[in-house]
Amino acid sequence: FLMSIICNQFPKWLSSFVAASAVFAFGLASRQFVPMQQLDSDNTSSTNSGVTQSKSPAKRNATTSSDDNTNPFLKFWSRLNIKERAAIGTLAVVVSLLTENFLIWVVSATYKPGIVGSPTPLQDNGRIVLEALAKKLWNVEQSWMAKRPLQKIRDTLNVQYALVSALGASFVCLELQLGGKKTSHRSLTGVALHALITLASARLIRYISFVLTVLPSQVPNCYRHHFPPPPDNWKDWILVGMLPSSRGGCNDLILSGHATVTSTIACAATSVSSNTSFSFAVWTLIALDYSIEAYQGLHYSVD
Repeated sequence: FLMSIICNQFPKWLSSFVAASAVFAFGLASRQFVPMQQLDSDNTSSTNSGVTQSKSPAKRNATTSSDDNTNPFLKFWSRLNIKERAAIGTLAVVVSLLTENFLIWVVSATYKPGIVGSPTPLQDNGRIVLEALAKKLWNVEQSWMAKRPLQKIRDTLNVQYALVSALGASFVCLELQLGGKKTSHRSLTGVALHALITLASARLIRYISFVLTVLPSQVPNCYRHHFPPPPDNWKDWILVGMLPSSRGGCNDLILSGHATVTSTIACAATSVSSNTSFSFAVWTLIALDYSIEAYQGLHYSVD
């Protein structure tokens, strides 16, 4: 996490070289070699387990009958290995993102005040407090005069890329079992599965929220810069909603899509780490990054 922030101050070619070297070193370190003794022990244990199963058919039948009485979903889920569960988590994220992409268009294209003009944004008390704080810290007369130094701080820290680096480092620690007792019982695939399910759930809550409550955008003429005029034909209207919108929407303001991603990454990275100071530093920098976004008017502070 700290190395990513430091490397962000280097020239791009040097940062790329450091990143490539780290990936190469971690790739060599994570190679797995299975000793012959372990293979022999695995074969012996599988043989013994086969003998045990053949000697106790009644016990096996009792287990099968008890499984039949459980929830069908839990029964299906228990039969999957960790990689198959991770694949289902990935599919859940993809479906959630595609659904969200379509609903962003639905909300934007049906909010008529945003189509015909720029509706007045809601009063954001959090932003008012941040603007007053920025004026006092930078000793400026108008709050907008502090935008440049605040953006410079945000670019210098580059919290998003630092989080990605921390997530990659946590995966390496899981693969090499470098986290001590806290990570000895955890696997890379298991943490990835939890992160994917968390992200899919957060995106589900997000698009349910902005579909139920539509907020006016804080950006003037937002719809005109993001979407075409709503087509009269229903078929064309639906097709426009299927197009990927990488720049986001105008009225999908509860909750912030970027916040769901960065928060999920931070949860995954800090859950692997056993260092309280590291976790405190990560969440403090994330809070600072979110505060600057709210000050700049990119999102309401409640997002």
